[in-house]
Amino acid sequence: MTAVGALAHIEPQANREHSLDEHLKEVGERAAAFAAKFSAGDWGRAAGLLHDLGKYHPKFQDRIRAAGGESAHLEGVPGAIDHSSAGAVYAVERLGPSGTPLAMAIAGHHGGLPNLSEWQDVRYQLSRSILSEFEPGAFPKSLQEPFRKGLPPFYPASLKLPGEELLRYMELKTRLLFSALADADFLDTEAFYSEGKPAAQEAYPPLRELADRFDKYMRRVLGEADERPINVRRRRILDRCRGCAAQPPGVFSLRVPTGGGKTYAGLAFALGHALAHKLERIIVVVPFMTIPDQTVAAFRKALIVPGAKVYEPAFIEEHGGMELVKEHRRTRLAAENWDAPLIVTTALRFFESLFARSPSECRRLHNLARSVIILEEPQALPSAFLAPALDMLESLAEHHGSSIVLSASVQPDLLGSSSAGAQKILGFKRITELAGTPEEVEESFASLRVRVDHSPAKTLGEAAEAVYAEKRVLAIVNRPEDARALIKLVKARYPDEPVFHLSALMCARHRRERLMEIKKALAAAGKPVRAVLTQPVEAGVDMDFPVVFRAMAGLDSVVQSAGRCNRESRLMEGRVVLFDSPSKPMVEHLRKAADLARTLYTMDSKIDFLAPDTCARLHQSLHRAQDPLGILAMREQFRFEDAAKAFKSIDGCRQAAIIVPWGPPDNRGLSTEMLKQAEYVKSPAVLRALARRLQGYSVNIPSKQAEDWLKAGVLYAVQNLFLILKPERKALYTEEFGLTADESVPAADPSTWVG
Repeated sequence: MTAVGALAHIEPQANREHSLDEHLKEVGERAAAFAAKFSAGDWGRAAGLLHDLGKYHPKFQDRIRAAGGESAHLEGVPGAIDHSSAGAVYAVERLGPSGTPLAMAIAGHHGGLPNLSEWQDVRYQLSRSILSEFEPGAFPKSLQEPFRKGLPPFYPASLKLPGEELLRYMELKTRLLFSALADADFLDTEAFYSEGKPAAQEAYPPLRELADRFDKYMRRVLGEADERPINVRRRRILDRCRGCAAQPPGVFSLRVPTGGGKTYAGLAFALGHALAHKLERIIVVVPFMTIPDQTVAAFRKALIVPGAKVYEPAFIEEHGGMELVKEHRRTRLAAENWDAPLIVTTALRFFESLFARSPSECRRLHNLARSVIILEEPQALPSAFLAPALDMLESLAEHHGSSIVLSASVQPDLLGSSSAGAQKILGFKRITELAGTPEEVEESFASLRVRVDHSPAKTLGEAAEAVYAEKRVLAIVNRPEDARALIKLVKARYPDEPVFHLSALMCARHRRERLMEIKKALAAAGKPVRAVLTQPVEAGVDMDFPVVFRAMAGLDSVVQSAGRCNRESRLMEGRVVLFDSPSKPMVEHLRKAADLARTLYTMDSKIDFLAPDTCARLHQSLHRAQDPLGILAMREQFRFEDAAKAFKSIDGCRQAAIIVPWGPPDNRGLSTEMLKQAEYVKSPAVLRALARRLQGYSVNIPSKQAEDWLKAGVLYAVQNLFLILKPERKALYTEEFGLTADESVPAADPSTWVG
């Protein structure tokens, strides 16, 4: 088989063929453009030109014609032909050890990034003779061009880093190269299967237009705002952030109490900063184990043009990840790639992109280079994961042109240190304050702090007694079953008065509708309003109650609860009441935080949980953990597969999204109708766009629960991408509580759900 006649893909039904030579050249150009953002354009081009070198093998060409093209390129399935090893071997043969990053990216572009030792000691040894199996002249001369001219060094000679840091720098750059290759490969393949037409892409407004929309909205909002102290302080924070936008890229801290206007102040800085330095996008990462509803709602208000169509997106919003049920061409190509100028995502999805190894999960990673990344409430990250996370973010800022904004109401000390004779603490080298010094911010908002009391209640029944006494009250508990029990108790006392509920087991569109009901009730003077929330929701919704009851929790949760109390400063003082709950938080790091807070209270019953010195004591205890899972060492040894497994092992990090039956009041079956459309979609781009729309109708449950339910017939898969409740099981999703289950449901284990 000559290079001229070799095929990359084939579409038998349309009698269309994709030239392998053209595919390699096009992927090379796309990957070069992506990799140029992190100073590796030539390496990206070489990766693209070599990634499918093995497809020139006669055996692969025979298979692609016999198999019809649908799955011929997949590896690790019966009858598959290994076509990714040839390019990786070629890179090593031509470049020697310096070609290892290129070889790793190519070797993993279908099956995922392997551990370096597995590649060198096993796969390379088995594949090193593969090049001798190709016919003379099988490879076009154009593929050899990058090697005749020579590739630039993978890292600049001017880069002076200690050995361990240099290894982690190279590991991240290898990940970025892998991501650029995967995305380029997917996009060119997608273009072919779109019948030669440009792949259908959703049109998102550029950053300049988003900035103009935001400025117009803020002028109106500020013009309508009264002169209450809270609004004066919010305006001051906003102005300071705008004034800092021209500062050089780096790491920034936006330390503002909850309710102080962080969301819009952070967006104002990010838009101005990105435009000033020609950065490509803004990625907003909501706190770990919480929902993005509040941020999404604020952005929609500010950025969607009034009177726009029902679905005219201004940004990508992610509420959870769509896991591939079974991999095939269409599901791989439909994977999210964050190609919009503004993305709101979860901490789980964001860090999954940094530590995962599969092409579909990593294809979006290269878009973190030269971006503004707003990390909300970084102190909410699990302590077992904090050091690796900070190290990765520091590298993005230090070496790959990104700016990191640490947006928090209670900011821990995240500066690194390496004093002589002391244990090295990983963290950021420099952090620039946006809102002023911590002392200035604390003094500015001191008059707005709520009072934190402690209730003697030891059971939900006793807590319910205290809730009865309040006409307008918000109660926040740690577990979904606690919420349902508390609501039942309150309803028994006041059967004719509504008790509202919000949890992460309700889809985002459902929560949005319920939140509007709560706000409408609060706007009606004198009307009793009682609401019960679960922990993942407390930081993700914008509401204002005079009294908040909170099951004992860690400092961060207490602070977030306080942010739902007297938020608009309409009272002289709000009141947060902590009570001991028999149930502890679902996730390990939240349990540890709650236990520590309980211990401090036992030692000093008059402790002020919102005081800066209390915050410092708690964070010193919780957030100086190093790296108990050894992820940093895995990265230094290029153990990509091991690092991905370690990340997934962190409590709460293995979640699957299922689509639930929901829609607007006049069409509760909208999500089901959209999924019916999905069954017949062939275009990966259209499928990806549909997946973005369906994010608002998804609920996250543990991946193990999803797997068990799929086997038990509670769920079924659409396009091997979307999981949905079977029609006979749709009653598991209720108007009042969202997703529910008990022992009567096959394979149900609701005790593991974080809702």
